[in-house]
Amino acid sequence: MFNLAHPKLVTLVESEGYAEVADFLEDHAMGSVVPAICMAPDCDHTADLEPDQRAGFCEACGRASMKSGLVIAGMI
Repeated sequence: MFNLAHPKLVTLVESEGYAEVADFLEDHAMGSVVPAICMAPDCDHTADLEPDQRAGFCEACGRASMKSGLVIAGMI
């Protein structure tokens, strides 16, 4: 199920310079690395990670909480 309105996804999309989630997903759907964001409530660190990343290491807060934008949106 797609979740295009998730607050962390919207934050990630805006930080990447996109106005629309759909444009972000279209540009990154086939990438070998994609933008990811920390899912911790008090951290919005972003980095480029694997498209299927669900628990990547966040360099800002030190938690295994980085998630790919494609995973957040429900594409993967």
